[in-house]
Amino acid sequence: MAADASVSIAGTVLQEIARQAHGTIDGLPMDIIRFVLECTSAADPARVREQLLPLIGSDTFDLRPLDQQLPNFLVLQFPGVPRTIAPPRLFAAADLLCDKLGLVSCVPDIGSTLYAEPDARLLRDGAPESAITDAFCWSNAAAPGDMHWATSAIKANLAWSLENGKGDGILVAQPDTGIAAHPELERGMFDLERAANVLEGGNSPNDPLRAGTANPGHGTATSSVVASREAGKIVGAAPLAKVIPIRCIEDVKIFDGAPVARAILHAVSVDADVISMSLGGIYSPSIAAALKKAVAAGCIVVVASGNCVGFVVYPASDRNSIALAGVNAGDAPWKGTSRGPAVDVSAPAENVFVARRTPEDSGTGVVAGGQGTSFATALTAGVAAIWLSHFGRAQVRAEAKRRNISVQELFRSALRRTARKPAGWNANLYGAGIVDAQELLQLPLADIPAPSAALEAAVSPGLSEEDRDTALVFELAASRASLDGFDWARYGAEASFLAADERRRSEPTKAGLVESRIRPKPTPGLSATAPPVLQRVLKRLSHAPELVAPLDRQPGAKSTFRMLLPQPAVIRAAGAPESPLRGRSVQDIQDGLDRAFRKIDERPEATPEGKAQRRDLFDRSEKLLKKAHEHGGRNLSGIERADVEALVRLTGRPALKITDGKLDPAALAATEWESTFKVNPSWLEALSEKVGRIDLDGEHVGTGFVVADGLIMTNRHVAEAIADEIRGKAPSCWIVQDNATINFDDRGLGSAKRFRIKSLVFAGGDTIGREVNFSHLDMALFEVETSNGTSNLPSKIGQVADRQVGETKADLIVVGYPARPDISALEDPNTHEVRDDIAKRLGEIFGLDYGRKYMAPGQIEDITGSLDDDRSRRWVFSHDSTTLAGCSGSCVSQIIDFFPILGLHFAGRNLTANYAHSLAAVRASGQVPAAIAERLGWTD
Repeated sequence: MAADASVSIAGTVLQEIARQAHGTIDGLPMDIIRFVLECTSAADPARVREQLLPLIGSDTFDLRPLDQQLPNFLVLQFPGVPRTIAPPRLFAAADLLCDKLGLVSCVPDIGSTLYAEPDARLLRDGAPESAITDAFCWSNAAAPGDMHWATSAIKANLAWSLENGKGDGILVAQPDTGIAAHPELERGMFDLERAANVLEGGNSPNDPLRAGTANPGHGTATSSVVASREAGKIVGAAPLAKVIPIRCIEDVKIFDGAPVARAILHAVSVDADVISMSLGGIYSPSIAAALKKAVAAGCIVVVASGNCVGFVVYPASDRNSIALAGVNAGDAPWKGTSRGPAVDVSAPAENVFVARRTPEDSGTGVVAGGQGTSFATALTAGVAAIWLSHFGRAQVRAEAKRRNISVQELFRSALRRTARKPAGWNANLYGAGIVDAQELLQLPLADIPAPSAALEAAVSPGLSEEDRDTALVFELAASRASLDGFDWARYGAEASFLAADERRRSEPTKAGLVESRIRPKPTPGLSATAPPVLQRVLKRLSHAPELVAPLDRQPGAKSTFRMLLPQPAVIRAAGAPESPLRGRSVQDIQDGLDRAFRKIDERPEATPEGKAQRRDLFDRSEKLLKKAHEHGGRNLSGIERADVEALVRLTGRPALKITDGKLDPAALAATEWESTFKVNPSWLEALSEKVGRIDLDGEHVGTGFVVADGLIMTNRHVAEAIADEIRGKAPSCWIVQDNATINFDDRGLGSAKRFRIKSLVFAGGDTIGREVNFSHLDMALFEVETSNGTSNLPSKIGQVADRQVGETKADLIVVGYPARPDISALEDPNTHEVRDDIAKRLGEIFGLDYGRKYMAPGQIEDITGSLDDDRSRRWVFSHDSTTLAGCSGSCVSQIIDFFPILGLHFAGRNLTANYAHSLAAVRASGQVPAAIAERLGWTD
């Protein structure tokens, strides 16, 4: 029955996608709905189109070959339809297409986010990565003073003195974001006649440096590491090679299979010698096929193993790639490198000097220390180029042909044989050693040992069982085998997505790399035939934390300001908030910051650029400190808030359990609110019974409450978890997932008070991302069944119509269903270490009883319009009630007669900040259509 429902929803989704599609399309653009179809033989697009028409119900789709080099692959795109559907539903639609069309595989481009890089939006004012953030896994170690240290570490500088050792005449193709002008990038280092733009079409590889993306300028940085000329401040590993830029990604952490596969095939078609790929994601059949073509054509393919996620991402995990891990200047593994048996060798990845471009640099660009296996890969691609130029392309190919192996395998064997091994080196995790270009070029072709027959099994010592399982899933996906009744060719992409999602979801510092806020469900076909390794993954995934609530900043991130300031202990287990500066004057902190900067500036390795950047940061910090001191840290813009927010904490308000509609008298007696709620207990009971827990397949997603006959209100981000929005030429269509319900039982249990959620009636117009944006309306209204056969839906709650109420500091209560917190709720925001006192306080409030109904009293702290980011909308207020992620969509009631609803809680995590929309202000904004607003129960 569940499988049939899944198929039905998948068919509806496909038909609605087609209904929304419009216009024509060039290239393979980011962020649209797209599937890659793998046929059993050379595909006939006309025949496949005929098969699609009755299934999809429209001819508005775009169907074309992926590339003539892979005739069995087609690309199905829907012009004008943005990718707003969660990955599990896209995989379900793909599986339906696979069934109906008799395909080998069908894989959606989901925008996989496995490959983290420092967010370039933090690199404002030219600040270097190493000084900006150690979010996720970035090291804050000072960069070496020698800008050429990385090429020296791999002995490329010594290899250059050997005959033809600089890469002259060798072509290095680079699928990436494209390139932008920079003083360190001589025009002569690029072969622009062979360049391409896979995303937008044509051959212009220009990176537009869009401010809204996380990694503009990434291709500029990596290309500078490959082949910057010796006359500049920095020099690439192959200073005479030519780079072929191929624009195939907009944001390095958002990975789609189709454009990357086409970029690889383009590199083959223009006779590239080396392909350098500083990107990665989940397994892709089209990329696997493209890699085989590239290796068969004589290319050397060098790929980054990944950053921050631990396991080796795809396509580095593919046998047809040479996978690079990263080290620092001391030959120790870089803090964020992926590792495992798929890694071949390592190269510098921490504070590698690169040519950096950002949207805010006024077109000038800087040279800065970059971090990531991106740069280990680019360095090694340059080494491959100088190896080829030294021995000669024809001679290398002849030697490979004599041995009946690929050039790729010949190079891999030579690279591993000549890698240097520092003391204590772990070859099981980081490959054969660190790249040594001098030794590589001095090893005669005839003396290169025979390559090993196969990759080691994914049981490497040093990996946890969970990481070994993930590595094994990626390895089996790439094998495309049919083992134990499971079809890895068909389900490999989905399996690698599920395995990666489980690993990221289990690590709170990786929460920003999760595509879907709720735990993904496997398609029925995968679930029914999953082999033991995948069954273990699915079992762990079923217990992994949900990630429903948006955050007020990127999880785990630290800004420069917070990192360099002496860190006071600011978290309090209970009690009123203190000044963010804890009694310290602005001058005291400025003096401390000045002393810290002077010590750094006095170091021998300090550079003029670094000194100038630190002075600029010092000047800006004074303004932020004064503003924080004057306004308690609450009256800051979004950018400013990211710099000082860790100094602002919420109060330790209680949360009182509701049982049978009543508060626990003993718990209430221990608070200052006892007299308030003893006035008329029936009012509280009447409020409580109208608040329910929103579930998907029985799993807690958020909270909602009845606002009209048959209508509940919750957050838009909760709606995004239980329904898919499909946008395009027609008004948005939302498809509610099967088994989405609201349960008004105080414990969230049983079916007596559970009602099916039928359809979405209204939602705020903007997608809610992982970070809070006060200009976005995080509200949704759902039509629900009014009778479940056992009981009727509770009656509606009155909502305050006077928006002036939200402009005063009123007492209030929040009624909702706090979810069990993950470990990030226990972390000190400054050190990211788990704090015992935070855990103790949560234990005092909730014990182990989560996912049930609580009432949390508090007060309005910041009235509507007082927050800088809300001055135009004037529809957000902050409050200090205790909430957790499961409270998303809770009602915020004013403590007056009958507890009318004042606001809708939409964001907040333990010990950070809580925000709510004023319903009266939302009503006045006109965003909710009048016909819908009139249904709600307004009260004066």
